Amino acid sequence: MTNENRTENRDEVLFAFHQAYARPNAEQIIEWTSKYPQFAEDIRAHAVVAWDWACEGELAAEADESLVAEGYSRALNIIWQAASAAPIPNVSTVRSFQDILAARGITVPQVARTIGIERGVVADLVSGRMLVPAGPRFVNAFSDAAAISPAEFHAAHQYAVSAPRVGLAKADRAPAVVQQTYEQIIRATVAADRQSFWLEGD
Repeated sequence: MTNENRTENRDEVLFAFHQAYARPNAEQIIEWTSKYPQFAEDIRAHAVVAWDWACEGELAAEADESLVAEGYSRALNIIWQAASAAPIPNVSTVRSFQDILAARGITVPQVARTIGIERGVVADLVSGRMLVPAGPRFVNAFSDAAAISPAEFHAAHQYAVSAPRVGLAKADRAPAVVQQTYEQIIRATVAADRQSFWLEGD
């Protein structure tokens, strides 16, 4: 499928999703991401925007920012629930990122160099410190580098987040896992002039 055809098909799916649900709930998001796994990230992103639009439409012009923030936060929680509850293949059939990279004979630094991103971003993904979902551009780039499908990426990502590797122990406290969103990791790790590239969709 060419990039042009993929874009057209994605736009058709997102338009149909938008027509069907003005305020998609977790079950509806799961239904559509299961039906169109290749567009799952786009569907979740559109759901956030749809909720944002719905909240803006309901709020009076003079509504304070706290109400807008509350509505947006509620939308993000629904998206997170949908992503967390999305069906995952049986754990015994899911390959971890470590297994995927080992099968290809490549390492985290090699993947980072191949896709042109800081190794810390890839390391956070592989270790389970990057929360679901990752950005679509990063998902596609990693999947290409590792020769896996986006669906396999998402399954491995869910698995990694559910069983993250602990960080290094500090002198004053036990080792801990600090999980962050994809955006937080990009903003903390990637050079400022390249952040927008990795944060915007394909």
